[in-house]
Amino acid sequence: MICPHCNEPMIVVEYQQTEIDYCFGCQGIWLDQGELELLFQQPEKKLDLSAVTAFDKSKRRCPRCRKKMVKGNFPETTVEVDICRRDGGIWLDQGEILKIAEEHCEEQAFKNIYRFFSELFSDKNEMKEN
Repeated sequence: MICPHCNEPMIVVEYQQTEIDYCFGCQGIWLDQGELELLFQQPEKKLDLSAVTAFDKSKRRCPRCRKKMVKGNFPETTVEVDICRRDGGIWLDQGEILKIAEEHCEEQAFKNIYRFFSELFSDKNEMKEN
């Protein structure tokens, strides 16, 4: 999969049996429909991405279907995200997953997510230094 932000190849990382498409270049992540709920350990709670108020068409294209995404604020946050209306996937720039998780996760789930992504981001920074 190609990153919709910097056009670099993305890799798949796994967090608690959820596959996350991750870009080492910009540290953004792509989540397919339903993966955000799994990541937040809330599979029974559907996050209503239709509640994202679309401000505008995004300049980014969905890495799955290549159609233009829409951008708007994630519900109950000020985090601007890109969403594919066609397949329900969501693009999050560097660090946005942590801001959203802080608002939507139970404390322990947030701590686990924070630890995982902090290590992932620090691994990338260590690779740059070497």
